[in-house]
Amino acid sequence: MKHIRLNDLSSSSETKENLESVQRAVLNSQRCIVITGAGISVSSGIPDFRSPDGLFQQLKQRYPQSVASGRDLFDATLFNDRDMVGLFYNFMGELRDLVSQASCTPTHKFIKRLDEQGKLLRCYTQNIDSLEKRIGLETAFQKPVENAESGATQAVLDKTFTKAVQLHGDLENVVCTICFTKYPFTEQLAEEFREGAPPPCPHCKEIETLRDLVGKRSIAAGVLRPDIVLYNECHPQGDVIGALSEFDLRRRPDLLIVIGTSLKIPGVKRMVKEMSRCVQSCTMRAKRAGAGKAIFINRDDPPKGWDSVFDFFIAGDSDDAV
Repeated sequence: MKHIRLNDLSSSSETKENLESVQRAVLNSQRCIVITGAGISVSSGIPDFRSPDGLFQQLKQRYPQSVASGRDLFDATLFNDRDMVGLFYNFMGELRDLVSQASCTPTHKFIKRLDEQGKLLRCYTQNIDSLEKRIGLETAFQKPVENAESGATQAVLDKTFTKAVQLHGDLENVVCTICFTKYPFTEQLAEEFREGAPPPCPHCKEIETLRDLVGKRSIAAGVLRPDIVLYNECHPQGDVIGALSEFDLRRRPDLLIVIGTSLKIPGVKRMVKEMSRCVQSCTMRAKRAGAGKAIFINRDDPPKGWDSVFDFFIAGDSDDAV
């Protein structure tokens, strides 16, 4: 893995050659996979997670008596602790407001440009800010298709339809913990979240009222929570995401760009390594054109053991790199 440090772009022939190789790989790629983390949204005003001034550290400083690690507020086990639930809802309300005010960064625009040029097979993002959707990348898993005979619209799985897979959900919606009905994460709900109390599910309340009217016994009613995937939770669309990633591997991508992630999440680590192996075994034609490269862009150096996975590491902010 060759290193390029944006804060030390010397005029050496090696640095110039490496930069030209990266540029050639992007320009000549025809089938690119992009995998992103929180680092690409920092310049929009949303902190990342693991840096010294990231969300995990902020939460630890903010709630020193309750939070041993900032990660605790992103772990599904928090629902076993009433105090932690209150902190979680309060923080999610504030984070939703922060995300709603954010704007797309030059890195998001770069990814969209790859799509417009017909190069982007798919972007897989760990972010819950929906900035990929805001810039115009399709995030829905199912494509609405009109039935030729009935004229009715039905949703079908088209593996080329989804352009940005949100691996950890998003903050655009909330979901019931019992009936799984989804609702938009409105400003009114954000206010209720900031009070630290889980709002009741309207659908469950309606069912409860109807049962009470006819004299039936009450059943469990759910509360609303953000439609995101926490640590120790499985993605509700995990099978679909697996099918999409397998489909992308069969499409033989010729470029992998990984941006703004610490490479700590096991599932993401596995995906990066699988995509890298596929890219590095792409056609000789693609390699002769300069593609067939795996590129990692991040402020911090990659952990040990990634030298054989990436061809180039660009150290610096993602916006500067793109």
